[in-house]
Amino acid sequence: MKQLLLLMSLCWLGCSSALAVELGFSGMTQVNDHAYLVVLDKKVFHKGERVGVLNITKKGKQKFTPVSIDDWRDDDGQASDLESVCKLPQADDEYLLAESGYWNGKFGRIFHIQLQQQQAKVLHVYHLPKYVSNSEPVDGDNFEGLACIANGQQTFVVLGERGGSALYPSGLLRFGVMDAQSADIDWQTYADKALTVSAPGQWHNAKGKRSISDLYLDPQGTLWTVATEDAGDQGPFRSLIYAAAQLVEPTNAQPLPLKITHQPQAQWQIDGFKVESLAAPTTRISHSVMSFGTEDEDYGGVWRVLFAPVNNLAN
Repeated sequence: MKQLLLLMSLCWLGCSSALAVELGFSGMTQVNDHAYLVVLDKKVFHKGERVGVLNITKKGKQKFTPVSIDDWRDDDGQASDLESVCKLPQADDEYLLAESGYWNGKFGRIFHIQLQQQQAKVLHVYHLPKYVSNSEPVDGDNFEGLACIANGQQTFVVLGERGGSALYPSGLLRFGVMDAQSADIDWQTYADKALTVSAPGQWHNAKGKRSISDLYLDPQGTLWTVATEDAGDQGPFRSLIYAAAQLVEPTNAQPLPLKITHQPQAQWQIDGFKVESLAAPTTRISHSVMSFGTEDEDYGGVWRVLFAPVNNLAN
C-alpha cells in the first residue's frame, strides 16, 4: 500500500520525485475555473515554496507552479505552517493566507496578499486571535480552516479551530471582522459567539479526530468542512466531508453570518487519504461538484474532484 500511494503522489504532477514527495495541500481556494491557489504547511526553518498555483489543463492534467513572495513584511520571517487560504470577496486578486496558530508566542499570522501570476505581494499582516499559544508541552489553538464572507464594506473572517485536543475536543468556528479601511481584524466583538462543530460518523479514536481540517463556502451558501483522523505520518488516514453550517443574513438578534447545522450527516467518506483542502470544482472535469486536496504526510498529496453524493442524485 505504501508503494502504491507513493507512486500516486510521484505521478500526479508529472514533476520530479523529490518535489512530489514534499508537496501536500494544507489549504486551497479557486482562482478561476481551472486554477487553485494552494498553501503548504512548511515550518519557518524549512526551505521551499509555501504558496503555489495548481492548474488543471483541458485534458485534466495537473500542473503546480510555485508562487514566490520576496518580503513577508514581518519580523518573524517567512510563513510557518500555513494551513488555510480564502479569497477576499471585494477584490479579484487578493487573498488571506493563515498560519495554524502561535508557537511559543511567535507567528500566528494572516497574510493579506495580492497575487500577480507567479509572484505575490504581501499587502498587510494581521494576527490570529490568541487564546492559548502552542508550545512543546501545550496543544493550544490550531486553526485549519478559513472562509471570507462579504458583509457590505466589511468582511467576516471565519476561522476553523480543528478540535481533537484536550483543550478543544470539538471544532469551533470563530469570527472576526475586517474593514476595508482598517489595519486590523476585530476578533473581540464576536469572541464569545464561537460555534461548536462536531464531526459525525464512526471513528477509531473519537476523541482524537479533527472536526475541521478546512472550510469551503459553496455558491449555494453551504459551509462545508472535512474531518480527519490518522494513526501517524504513514497513516492509516480517514477523511469525512460534511455540511457544518449555512449562510444567513446577519440581524441584530443573530449577528453571525452562519447558522450551524445540527446533527450533520457525512456526505463523502474518503479512506486512505488525509483531506486538508476543499474548494470549488472545475468545469474542465464534467460532473464534478467539489474538489479536494490531501496532505498525506510521508506520502505527499493528491488533488481530485468529487461526484455529487449518491443520496442527492435524482432517481
